[in-house]
Amino acid sequence: MDDLHSTRAAPGMDGPLAEALDCLDHGVAVYDPAGALTLANAPFAEAVATPATLAEALAALLGAAEGDGLIQTLAQARDRQKTGLIAELPLPEQGELTLKLHARADGGATLVLAATPAPSVETRDARALFADAIDNVNFGVALIDEAQRLVFANKKFRAHGDPRDELLIAGRSMRQIHRDAIRTGLFPLPEGMAEEHLLDAMDQLIDTNARDFPVPNNHGSALLGNVYDTELGGRVLTMQDVTEDRQAEQLIVGAMSRLPVGVAIEDASGQFTHCNEAFAAPYGLSAADLIAMPPEARMAYLSPQLVSVDNDARAEDLGAAFRAAILQQRETLKPFEVRFKSGQQFLVERGRVENGGCVVVVTDITALKDAETRNLAAVTDAVQTLDIAVVLFDKDLRITFGNEKWAELFSTREPRIRVGDHVLEATRKQAAAGHFVLSEGRTVDEFIAYWRDTVLTYRKDVHVAFSDGRHVVASCHKTRLDGFLVSFIDITEQRAIEAELARQREITHQKERLSALGELLAGVAHELNNPLSIIVGYAQMLEGQIADPVLQRRVDRIAEAANRSAKIVEMFLDMAQERPFEKTPCSVNEIVASALDVAESGLSAETRVEVFLAEDLAPILGDPDSLIQVIYNILINAQQAVQPVPGPGHLRLRSRPDAEGGAALIEIADNGPGIPEALRNRVFEPLFSTKEVGEGTGMGLALCHRIITSHGGSIAITDSDLGGAQFEIRLPIAPPGA
Repeated sequence: MDDLHSTRAAPGMDGPLAEALDCLDHGVAVYDPAGALTLANAPFAEAVATPATLAEALAALLGAAEGDGLIQTLAQARDRQKTGLIAELPLPEQGELTLKLHARADGGATLVLAATPAPSVETRDARALFADAIDNVNFGVALIDEAQRLVFANKKFRAHGDPRDELLIAGRSMRQIHRDAIRTGLFPLPEGMAEEHLLDAMDQLIDTNARDFPVPNNHGSALLGNVYDTELGGRVLTMQDVTEDRQAEQLIVGAMSRLPVGVAIEDASGQFTHCNEAFAAPYGLSAADLIAMPPEARMAYLSPQLVSVDNDARAEDLGAAFRAAILQQRETLKPFEVRFKSGQQFLVERGRVENGGCVVVVTDITALKDAETRNLAAVTDAVQTLDIAVVLFDKDLRITFGNEKWAELFSTREPRIRVGDHVLEATRKQAAAGHFVLSEGRTVDEFIAYWRDTVLTYRKDVHVAFSDGRHVVASCHKTRLDGFLVSFIDITEQRAIEAELARQREITHQKERLSALGELLAGVAHELNNPLSIIVGYAQMLEGQIADPVLQRRVDRIAEAANRSAKIVEMFLDMAQERPFEKTPCSVNEIVASALDVAESGLSAETRVEVFLAEDLAPILGDPDSLIQVIYNILINAQQAVQPVPGPGHLRLRSRPDAEGGAALIEIADNGPGIPEALRNRVFEPLFSTKEVGEGTGMGLALCHRIITSHGGSIAITDSDLGGAQFEIRLPIAPPGA
């Protein structure tokens, strides 16, 4: 202790300053650059009996080995010109003291022995819980101070790095621990590498906060180490055994490295803290260069390379649009797409992370978009070639697509319906223009309301008639994107075929009726011929033999009735036997004129008859007498039809060629009451008549129908522009050379 007192006698160190140092609760000793003691207070002298040099003091407190380690640490600090606290170690054997070693700027050192404050119950409990938690995590954790001296290592770290529990002792430097690991064979030296070289490499890993570096070992494990800075200047070392996961991890990492997916992490300000090479590739930079760029500079660098942002290439300033899309995505996390002048297209996605930052994922979707474009083109081509008209509406009922067949239906007439139009508004314009056949009594507004309900309720098989004679069946469907698909199947030809089949069935039905009626008429005519012959014979015998004029008139009436009955029977026989007509080339106009001459006596003087005969009408092949009978019969029927009409009767005869030129047309129109559409086919049935009982036999038009069809023609009834009915007779023209 005499040395201590003599030290206190050094200039400037006696008197009040020495007394003040003795009053401290902890011991303090000061050593010069050579390690000699220059100052020590009383608490330090009590803890260390002979503190003549720094090495002796450290050996007394820690032991020779640990003392030498601290001397080396102090020497390294001097070499790096580092000052301040370089080591802090607990001294449980010295009465719960903590040793603190400080390096001074002059190369000397200060040693402080401070009492370790007793933690509160809550603090002890919290530390115990924390130590237990760290000790039981499934990876190794170790804490070292700023001088790279071990402070703490959990069980997992010890199991990996010190299976025999000989090396990881608190207070030892990591270099010494690594040196002992090499010498005991725990750290096998790579072939050709010197021990100091490996130690330097391990120090370098710690100094540079290395990540995911392999930790050498002799038990065949795959260990990964990581180093992290702490706020107090120390470091945390982690060690994880990835032996079982190594192969799977390598496969995953290899696969991930080949995926065209870029990943970056940005902080709350938008600054990248990490990104991979796939992310940096669109910039034409390395990941390190991209991380170093400020957010605004990064966006400004990328903007000139853009073609579109979020599939919109119309923006005047794509850079501003790109910046706005990023800012919006940070709020909404809604993905958006960008396309570059190079042709590449990327999907940009963001997800929030802690501290207000985001993880950014950029996926190259160029191939996907190209495939989608090709697939869409293929689907569009397939839809365009369909015989079915197809149109798509969005949820607002605006037309987004229509194939060629749909365009033929709706885009070939003014006002046209086009892609982009609101379907109801466009349809209203076409309906108002008369393009559709509306149901009787239905207004345009009612028609549009019906179509709106048809689309919104997805009705199927709705019939639509066009004014040009086309007919379609529409079916509505809901799409997955809340839109609507409407298909139109053209049934015009189908309806024509069905109409023709109905006509053929009607012809067959008529023939069957005529055949059955013919058999009946033949039997009736045979039975009537005998009594009629007797009546006619006796009537002829009585003529000229009766002087009484009254009786003579009665006999004449009997003869007339008998002759009339005979003609009816003859007509019945003609129909029953379907006798063929002798056909010769003849003029339609001459047939019409002859029939008009024959019927003229039966026409009322008040009836106005108009005749329009086409010149140079090609001849037909037929039996003139039977055809004259047909026109005569129709004229007489027309005269009878106009009699009850107020005002004068009006008949019109017209001949003309048909549009195709293969037939001659004869039209007979009147201004009578007309024939209801439901009865127009039945009037040609035998024994069917619209006249009062006793005014017609119902055979006239049936006979006309048979005569015309026997000539290969047709006879039909339509509405006349005179207000009544119009009979249209179509007869094929004679072939050349007939």
